[in-house]
Amino acid sequence: MRTRVNLSRFTEKMSAKDVLGITVGSALLALGVQAVLVPAHILTGGVTGLAVILKYLTHLDIAVWYAALNIPIFIAGYRYISRRFIIYSLWGVIFQSLFLELFKHMDFGIDNILLSTIFGGVLAGIGSGIVLRSKGSVGGTDIIAVIVRRFWGYNFGQTFLVTNLSILALFLFTASLELTLYSAISIFISSRMVDVVEAGLDVSRTAFIISREYEEITHAIIHTLHRGCTYLLGQGAYTGEERQIIMVTVAKTQLPRLKEIVFQIDPEAFITISETIEVYGRGFRDSQADF
Repeated sequence: MRTRVNLSRFTEKMSAKDVLGITVGSALLALGVQAVLVPAHILTGGVTGLAVILKYLTHLDIAVWYAALNIPIFIAGYRYISRRFIIYSLWGVIFQSLFLELFKHMDFGIDNILLSTIFGGVLAGIGSGIVLRSKGSVGGTDIIAVIVRRFWGYNFGQTFLVTNLSILALFLFTASLELTLYSAISIFISSRMVDVVEAGLDVSRTAFIISREYEEITHAIIHTLHRGCTYLLGQGAYTGEERQIIMVTVAKTQLPRLKEIVFQIDPEAFITISETIEVYGRGFRDSQADF
């Protein structure tokens, strides 16, 4: 049996930094929608965009559809995500509504529809990214994206893009093809900005290093870059020779120094390097920062 949620307990854990981030992100998102996208008649993404379409089809108010669509999403979020995240999301939804109302008469006066498409997408994406980075959301597809990432590993931008493409397909029934295409561009830009802001600009790199001088290379990495290393036992498919493979994750800015260290010690070393979106642990992101 599920215990009753003690809101005071969770609000005590609410970080002032996170609350500020959710508030600022909600304001930027609302500003991008009301002052840029709406005046250009460009569809917004997510549940808000779906509510707009349903209004055209049923003539029911957008707010009614927005609330109705968010109810099952919040129930799923409460079940599959942390309660703190849901409380943060409620905060985001409340302030998102307030800022949408506050900015409803704002218009930046951008006459070029392409500029409106780009600028609106950037503002909306930055706003959503800040909210998600602050461990909250503004409801709707944000919660769906968190559930999808937790169970299937897809990042936020990918989930937003797939969801919004489905919404755009519906938009064709109520708008012109030209406006639908501009909306698609804006949503794509927004989804990319979400990933950039949520993951941060300091995307890490993970390197796998194969060298006979693995001990000296490991020592240099630990004492020069101050990064931990892990040995993986490997075996050559052709020679059958066993080798120690060094696995190390470094910040992007440390990558040139890492390659310099490796090749100074062993010019014939073999290295593979891949982009690592999220890293938790000492020297990187705090594991307690997740949802």
